[in-house]
Amino acid sequence: MSKALIIEDDPNVANTLAELLRHSGWTIETTNNGADGLQLISQFSYDLVLLDWCLPDLTGLELCTRYRASGGTMPIIFITGQNDVADIESGLDAGSNDYITKPFEKRELMARIRNVMRQPRGIATVDVIRISNITFDSRRRLISSETKVAQFTAVEYNLIEYLLRNKGESFTTDQLFNAIWQSDSNSSEETVRVHIRVVRRKLELAGLPALILHRRGFGYSLEEPS
Repeated sequence: MSKALIIEDDPNVANTLAELLRHSGWTIETTNNGADGLQLISQFSYDLVLLDWCLPDLTGLELCTRYRASGGTMPIIFITGQNDVADIESGLDAGSNDYITKPFEKRELMARIRNVMRQPRGIATVDVIRISNITFDSRRRLISSETKVAQFTAVEYNLIEYLLRNKGESFTTDQLFNAIWQSDSNSSEETVRVHIRVVRRKLELAGLPALILHRRGFGYSLEEPS
């Protein structure tokens, strides 16, 4: 599915958030301070950032303000004990996509995440996508057409889904690695190329279109079958 960064200095809250999202198929990274959080969102790509307000060395509000001022567009949801109207207003004005106060109900949080992910940036909460006569099923990690079916591992489908979400755009192996693999992963850009070869091979064996194309000098993209 998608990748989220949790910036939270309370280990119990961070673990709760991580467990909740992993149960829904997310890849999770965590950090417990604002400086590291800002560095991560400046260097790597995430589908969602869950951001605490009160952090050591750099507050969540300052982090969000700096990130938006630099042109950053990743979705951010504040999760905080600050529940005054003025604080909520400040958080939204700083550029957050939503704001939920502690203690929070898990179902409400997941509903807010789904709502944010429905916004134009992504389609991560949609289980089934159809393009031409090709069906992409993220829940079962399947691509199918009529009687032809190919199934993929979690990482393989994460790669497909990222390209699908950005259909027609080209990405280098470095961009794909930063978007899908964890920042502390021991993998490399060659890992991306290997996974793309495996995905193409599975599609070929199932009699499905190649879908993932490579343009020299631009990178990889997912294209609608001709």
